[in-house]
Amino acid sequence: MQVVVFKLNDQEFAFHIQSVKEIIKITAITHVPNAQESVQGIINLRGMVTPIINLAERFGFKEKPTTEHSRIIILNIFESTVGVIVDSVSEVLMFKDEDILAPGDEPLVLEKFIHGIGMLGDRLLILLKPEEILGGISQSA
Repeated sequence: MQVVVFKLNDQEFAFHIQSVKEIIKITAITHVPNAQESVQGIINLRGMVTPIINLAERFGFKEKPTTEHSRIIILNIFESTVGVIVDSVSEVLMFKDEDILAPGDEPLVLEKFIHGIGMLGDRLLILLKPEEILGGISQSA
């Protein structure tokens, strides 16, 4: 499995590369009145209106200001294009199936969002399911 690794609140997460359309720098975001809390707004992505989600807010993390390292990961979900704001994007990695652990049987707050835990040496990366994270948002934004 090939993944795109990114940081959010000093933790490493990853999306399967097949879900990632592109990665762009933070651009002007137009806020939408009465949008869901984690919907930051919309952008014009080469003539296409694209909703932007604040992933830190969606996960209930303390929001940090954007920096020169902040990025928007553009995802293809449910035949829609949606962007998520992350603190930084670091690399693309390849995982063998045996290096990915199931999320586990213990109840985790974000378990439904987690595909698995990728182990790479002493690093643990949380592999996310973008379709679950953005489920109710991408279709209504």
